[in-house]
Amino acid sequence: DSPGHVDFCSEVSSAVRLSDGALLVVDVVEGVCVQTAAVLRQAWDEGVTPLLVLNKMDRLVAELRLSPIEAWGHIKRILGQLNAIAGQFYTADRLVAEGGAAA
Repeated sequence: DSPGHVDFCSEVSSAVRLSDGALLVVDVVEGVCVQTAAVLRQAWDEGVTPLLVLNKMDRLVAELRLSPIEAWGHIKRILGQLNAIAGQFYTADRLVAEGGAAA
């Protein structure tokens, strides 16, 4: 267990190296934060498969007063952001691999 706050980067790094998997907990109201990408990068670099957990989904209705369709759209945007981050990692790795093969 390691919070996503920047003060805990070294703990996240150590934990990822010792883990077989990772639970990436994202608050659906707060969404994807800066440290979310950093934690995903550490898991990616170490070859640890992250499992996404969307947390506090009740807040979409209770606090934000979103309709079911609006809540789905909000969740879809979060998933899109996470997929974009993972896509950047994949693309960067492919570029490095192709550049290294050509050199």
